Amino acid sequence: MSRLLLSPAVIAMLLVPTFPALANDAASKTPSSNSKKDRLVVTPTNLGFGRVKVGRRKLQTITITNLGNSDIRLLQVIMRGRDFDMAGLELPVTLAGGERYTFSGVFTPRSQGASSGSIAFISDASSLSNPTLSMELMGMGTDDDDQLDINPPTMNFGAVQIGSSSSQMGSLTAGDNQVTISSALSSSSEFTLSGLSFPVTIPAGGSQGFMVTFTPQASDLTSAAISFVDANGTPLAVEALNGIGLNSEDHSVSLSWNASTSQNIVGYNVYRSDLSGGPYIKINPVLNSNTSYTDTSVVDGNTYYYVTTAVNSDNDESRYSNQAQATIPLLPPNPGAGLGEH
Repeated sequence: MSRLLLSPAVIAMLLVPTFPALANDAASKTPSSNSKKDRLVVTPTNLGFGRVKVGRRKLQTITITNLGNSDIRLLQVIMRGRDFDMAGLELPVTLAGGERYTFSGVFTPRSQGASSGSIAFISDASSLSNPTLSMELMGMGTDDDDQLDINPPTMNFGAVQIGSSSSQMGSLTAGDNQVTISSALSSSSEFTLSGLSFPVTIPAGGSQGFMVTFTPQASDLTSAAISFVDANGTPLAVEALNGIGLNSEDHSVSLSWNASTSQNIVGYNVYRSDLSGGPYIKINPVLNSNTSYTDTSVVDGNTYYYVTTAVNSDNDESRYSNQAQATIPLLPPNPGAGLGEH
């Protein structure tokens, strides 16, 4: 028996991500002239390179994110510390709302012992005397090859729903000599380490894997670090971490479509994909009787692709409708939270 093909429902091309009113905020509040500079964030907040042999070069990832709606130009950087430099940063850089820019901090110790420095970032939302962003740099020059490399040097978890978690894998690689790690310290309870049993000894040239899990506890941007230390508490390697906690009610996508003209229509199914053209996954738990649907399971910064189908009383389902796209802006649930005036 041939399957009945129904005319597809059509998703409206206009998809509107909705945002809740901020607490104690007027509905038509006008942004202040200083609001723009509260939207630029650098991660990690501090950059640790661990132990590096004198004369060798070690790179760590730095990410700058524009959490606002307007373009911001990164104009200049002020670098302090003779053993530190940057790679992959070509100024000026214009960051659109929600856009990230990634480059590297470089540590090349010239002598043994602790070394420190800093980077200040100047944008058109700041001034030379009042930089919006800054970060501290730390490293230890050594005369041996007890170096411990970490990959990746920075884990960016993006936006994760509160009540959920996201995990990423990393690895530690020893230099020319074996390295013993006594423990690991996380600066935030939202990031937990697994996959290692301390103390752990990594043979020369060998590697050891580990896992970091981000479980957000609040709607906010969180930057942290996990330090792998020796018996004296000296950091051997530092994993920089950042992620955004997101309430399920923070953002949503409102969908609407034209009713199917086929006979005996009893409802509609809504499908979503992270890729244009699918594959699609049905997101409505039960048949939707209306020609509208609100998707509340979206994440900041992601782009989604939607189609819908019509279902008749014989439980026959139409082919997919045309595809509609929705991009969720990368905005913090509480803009400016933790990003005070500078």
